[in-house]
Amino acid sequence: MIGKRINGRYQILETIGGGGMANVYKAHDAILNRTVAVKVLRPQFSDDEEFIRRFRREAQAATSLSHPNVVNIYDVGEEADLYYIVMEYVAGLTLKQLIQQRGSLPISEIIGIMSQISSAIAHAHANHIVHRDIKPHNILISESGEAKVTDFGIARAMTSATITHTNSVMGSVHYLSPEQARGGLVNEKSDIYSLGIVLYEMVTGRVPFSGDTAVSIAIKHLQTEVPSPRKTNPTLPQSVENIILKATAKDPFHRYTSVRELEEDLHTALDPRRINEEKFVIPDDNEDVTKAIPIIKEDLFADDNLEQTKIKTQNEQKPNQSDEDKPKKKRKWVMITFITFFLLVGSVIAAFAIIPKLLHVDEVLIPADLIGMEYDEVFETLTTLGLLVEREDQNHGEIPEGHVISTNPEAGRTVKVNTTITVFVSEGKPKIEMVDVTSLDKEIARKTLIRLGFKEENIQEATEESDIEEDKVIRQTPLPDELIVPEETIVTLTYSIPKWFSLQNLTGLPSEEVRDYLTKHGLIMKSHYEFSDHVPEGRVIEQSPPGFRLVQKGTEVIVVFSKGPEPQPEPEPISTIVNKEAPVSPEDQLANIGYPIKITYRDSLNKEHVVFIEEFIQKTKIYDIPVTINPGDYAEVILYIEGEQYGNTDIYRYDDVKEN
Repeated sequence: MIGKRINGRYQILETIGGGGMANVYKAHDAILNRTVAVKVLRPQFSDDEEFIRRFRREAQAATSLSHPNVVNIYDVGEEADLYYIVMEYVAGLTLKQLIQQRGSLPISEIIGIMSQISSAIAHAHANHIVHRDIKPHNILISESGEAKVTDFGIARAMTSATITHTNSVMGSVHYLSPEQARGGLVNEKSDIYSLGIVLYEMVTGRVPFSGDTAVSIAIKHLQTEVPSPRKTNPTLPQSVENIILKATAKDPFHRYTSVRELEEDLHTALDPRRINEEKFVIPDDNEDVTKAIPIIKEDLFADDNLEQTKIKTQNEQKPNQSDEDKPKKKRKWVMITFITFFLLVGSVIAAFAIIPKLLHVDEVLIPADLIGMEYDEVFETLTTLGLLVEREDQNHGEIPEGHVISTNPEAGRTVKVNTTITVFVSEGKPKIEMVDVTSLDKEIARKTLIRLGFKEENIQEATEESDIEEDKVIRQTPLPDELIVPEETIVTLTYSIPKWFSLQNLTGLPSEEVRDYLTKHGLIMKSHYEFSDHVPEGRVIEQSPPGFRLVQKGTEVIVVFSKGPEPQPEPEPISTIVNKEAPVSPEDQLANIGYPIKITYRDSLNKEHVVFIEEFIQKTKIYDIPVTINPGDYAEVILYIEGEQYGNTDIYRYDDVKEN
C-alpha cells in the first residue's frame, strides 16, 4: 500500500496502525493539500458482506458526530475491492501507548484526558449512538495533549429503544461490561462501565482483570468486583476511586445515570472537600423486596420429625382409655411373632435389592464432540456429567490456543462418575520470546525479524520525532521477551525521525552567526552571493525556507549573502561630432565679398588647440569637428574671422555630452 494513490487523491505515505478488521495509513490529500488518516479494510474481508457492512457502519455512525474530541470523518469510498474511510490525522500516540510508556499518569493529567473523553461519549449518546468498544486503543492523544475518540466500528445508532445484542460480544474483553459479556442488554451504561475500566488503567497502569483466555476474563467481569485502585496507587484521591467504583458497578442500576453525571463528578474530583470523602459502597438491597421467594411444596418436610410438625385440632379425639386397659395376652404374642417375621423378610429383601443399589456407581459417556471446543465449555460439560477435570497444556500447530486437542480417556468412552478426565488444551503454535530490536536501524531490525520467521507484510512501521539518531527503532510491539508466534504476530516498529522546529529568521545576520546556527541544529546550508545596495556585505539578504517555517534536522537551507553594492563600471571616453558655423552676412554674400576663417579645437587627445580648418569663404558654412572627451574632461572650439576670434569659445563637457 505504501506509495499507492487511492481514488487518484490520497497518496499513502506510511502505516500508522491497524486492528483485526482494517489497517490505518498516513496519507496526503492531493486536492486539499493536507495530511489525513486512511482506514482500509483488510483484503481478506473484502468479500465478506458482514465485515463490509460493519465497516460502512463505522463511517455512518461517526459522520453524524461533530465534536472537538471525536475524530472527524472526511470521506468514505471504495475502489475496486478496496474499502476505505478518510479521517482526520492526529499526530501523537494512542492512550494505550501512552500508558505503556509512562505507566500510571499524573492525576491532573488523568482528569483532563478523562473529561475530554467523557465529553465526546456524552455527545455520542446525545445523538443516540453507543460506542460499545471504548478502550485506550481507540483514544488518540495529540502532541498538544488533546484527546480524540475514534473507531465507532461497532457502534449502532439507536432508536428510541435501547440495543439488545444477543448473538455475540463485540467489544475488547478487558473493557467489556458485564451485560456485554453475557450477551444481554447494551446501552449507554455499558459505555460508562468501559470508561470506568479505562480510568482504572490510567490511574494504575494496568487493567483490573487478566486471564489465560477471553472467556476467563469475561467471567471475572461478571462475577468479580473491580479491585480497589488505591491498593495499587495509594496516592490516588478517594474521590477518584469512587468514580471508578461507581462506574464499574456490576448492576447498571448502581452506575452513573449518564456520562454527563460522570463528567460532572470528574470536574469536582480534586476539590479539597472531596479528596478524602467516604468510599463508595453499593447499597444493600432489601432482601424481602428484591429476592424471589421459592415456592415451598407441601411434601417438602415429609420426612421431618413429626413431633415438630404435628398440630392437634379441636376435632381430634383421645383414644378410649378403657379400651387400652383391656389387651388380650394372646393377641399380644401373635403380634410379636408377626412383626419378627416381617422384619426377617424385610432384611432379606434389603440384602438383594437395596444394598446393591447403594454400592452401584453410575456410568456416563464422554461426549464425542469435545475436540476443538473451548476449554471452558468442555470443563462445564464434563463437570455437569459428574466427572473430574484435569487440564494439561501443550503446543499444537492447527488447533487454536485455548481449544481442546484431546482427552484421556478418549471422547466416546464410557466411564464411572467421578472419574478424572485429563483434557489436553492447545497453547497454539510453539512460541518464542520476542526479540529486542530497539536501538537497531529500522532496516536491520526488519531483516532480523524476517530471519526469525516473521512475515514481511506483518511488520508495520510508525514514526516518532526524537533526538535519537534518525531511523533507529525506539519502541516496538510486542515488547521484548513477550511470548509470541512469529508467523502470526503483527509487529509495529516505531523509529525516530528528526523533530520539527521553527526555523529562525536569518535575514540581516552575519555569515558566521548563520553558519553556527545551522550547524548546531543539523541543517544543511547552501550559500549564494548577490550585490545589494541595502544589505551590508557578508550579511543575509534572503533565505529559503523562510523564517518561522517548520523544518527538521537534515533540511537544506538556501542562504543568499550580500556582496555589498555593485561596483560601477569605469566611464568610457566619448568620441563625438560637434558643429561650428562660420557666418557670412547676406549683404556680403550679395556683394560677393568673402574673408578668411580659421577654426581651432582642443579635446582629450589634444590638450592644446590645433587648427581644424583654415580657408576663404564667401557664404555661411557649418563645419563638423570630431572630438574625443574623457570622463571629467572637456573639448573647446574657437572660430577666427580675418584673424580675430569671432564669438565665444564653444565648450563641451563630458557629462553634458554623455547626457545628450
